[in-house]
Amino acid sequence: MLASRISSLLSTATLVLACVISFNPARAADLALTEAVSMAGMQIFLDSGAPGMVIGVVRGDDFVIQGYGETAPGSGIEPDEQSIFRLASVSKVFAGDVLASLAAKGKLSLSDPLSKCAPESVSLQSNGRPITLLDLATHSAALPRELPNPDASPSDNPFAVFDRAYYWKWMNSNKPPYVPGTSMLYSNLGYGLLGDALAKAGGADYNTLFISEVAAPAGLKDTSNVLSDEQKKRLMTGLNPFDHPDPNATVPDVMYASAGLYSTAADMVRWLQWHLEGARQQRADALLAHQMWLPYDGLASVVGTEVSDADGMGLGWVVSLPRSGTPLLLGKSGGVGGFMTYVVLSPNRDLGIFVVANRVNFAMFTGIHSRVRELAAELAR
Repeated sequence: MLASRISSLLSTATLVLACVISFNPARAADLALTEAVSMAGMQIFLDSGAPGMVIGVVRGDDFVIQGYGETAPGSGIEPDEQSIFRLASVSKVFAGDVLASLAAKGKLSLSDPLSKCAPESVSLQSNGRPITLLDLATHSAALPRELPNPDASPSDNPFAVFDRAYYWKWMNSNKPPYVPGTSMLYSNLGYGLLGDALAKAGGADYNTLFISEVAAPAGLKDTSNVLSDEQKKRLMTGLNPFDHPDPNATVPDVMYASAGLYSTAADMVRWLQWHLEGARQQRADALLAHQMWLPYDGLASVVGTEVSDADGMGLGWVVSLPRSGTPLLLGKSGGVGGFMTYVVLSPNRDLGIFVVANRVNFAMFTGIHSRVRELAAELAR
């Protein structure tokens, strides 16, 4: 039995290695980088139980993109740099980029009260001090994680219960239970409000603002909240927590800032390179985006995000200070619509790593998280 199991594992590993070798659109000149990514990617894929997985790594001027498995169960098609997937909550750090860009241009301040960007009909309740845009970006506005509309009509789309009008109606009559800035409570509601606030401050709808402030400057070609017919043909099939194909329900525009984006590995590499270039150039928006704005130390509560190996919040990023050989990392995970995603950025080490698997299983995130951080430690200069 043991010999049979070992043989099976070796066969699987051989098949995966063959996939890695056959898919080589973006192989780094740095052999150590290529080998490290190959080994880490294979381990993450085998441990994930997902039909397919893609990893993209940037270090300095080099980058590697590698795909494993299948774009859909039984498809026989390997995912590659052009395969499309949902970013899920990694969308939040892109919203943080929009916020940083508008702040760098003087169109808003991180300390602006939400009331400044709220609809005119809304009179926001306060507890100690007003909610600011920075509170929303760092999940410290003392808001619930989700806010479904109890009066929403029945729908096959699970996201149809989230709507803009109800968000603001609720905010108009509910006071935060804690003083903003004193607790960290992960909130998709908060990012829905942030997206609306950014749109008002930027003078355009959020999607248009995202394109002008982030997608265009970073050279992103396939990162969008709405897919074209051509892009839909490249969309991977994700599995839900019950291992059934996810129907890929669309999200309402009030969710764009929190979980709306689709992307590709090629675009994620471009985006990581844009961030790292910004760090090297000391670009104002990058400096804002890479800061830790809310240390966990001294907060009354930290709920809904990584805590044990993290130290605070940036603009959507979970910030981990250097420890045990791992460099300073900005990280963000996501899981929705059949996809699990994780990205880390180390601006001072010129390093970025992105992983996506087309299966939602939150138990497997621990393995992805630890292996990506180990890879970051291996690759840190």
